[in-house]
Amino acid sequence: MTATESASRLGPYVERLLQNAYVQDNLLDAVENLREAYERAQKRRVEPARDEKIRRQLRQSVLSLQKAGEALKSGRQKPKKRRAKRTLVLASLGAVGVAAALAASEDLRSKLFDSAGEGDDGGPAAASP
Repeated sequence: MTATESASRLGPYVERLLQNAYVQDNLLDAVENLREAYERAQKRRVEPARDEKIRRQLRQSVLSLQKAGEALKSGRQKPKKRRAKRTLVLASLGAVGVAAALAASEDLRSKLFDSAGEGDDGGPAAASP
């Protein structure tokens, strides 16, 4: 196989790598974990074969490399964030909580509705004719 044939075979993968942020993130995670494991293994007081933190970092690095490889083959993209849905759910829960507090507390209801009925001068609001 010549160099041009191998380059043409790798072309689509390189193109996906450059366009796919999910693959890039996983490769970056793998490199960071390998670098941390290497730095920890270089310490004189750490025995690399028995150090659980180094093993964990190496496992995480391999997992990130596997995810990157699978995403590169399948074309999987980074999942989109669902921030709007989460905000809607939190706002709904807040509204339900306020409604429950108003339903449970007579004192809170009277404070809220009495202050809403007052006019600008502190007295009761004038009825419109």
